[in-house]
Amino acid sequence: MNSDTLLFIWTTLMEIATLLCAYLGLRLFRHNWKLRMAIIVVPLLMNGILYAVYRTTVFFYLGVILLLCLPFVWPRKSA
Repeated sequence: MNSDTLLFIWTTLMEIATLLCAYLGLRLFRHNWKLRMAIIVVPLLMNGILYAVYRTTVFFYLGVILLLCLPFVWPRKSA
């Protein structure tokens, strides 16, 4: 496989993973905040690594989407 094909596959996989993990992290697991945080942080780190490797803005913006989800997952003092 050449570089353009790999970039297309990684971009498609990370777009789907980002949207799916953002939804799962924000909606499904209500009581376990560590699991919710892990669901969002793992694809965030992957997007950061792929941005460093390929230098395309797609991975940067996918990381920004996940960063915007983090304050809604962070545990409150009352919880």
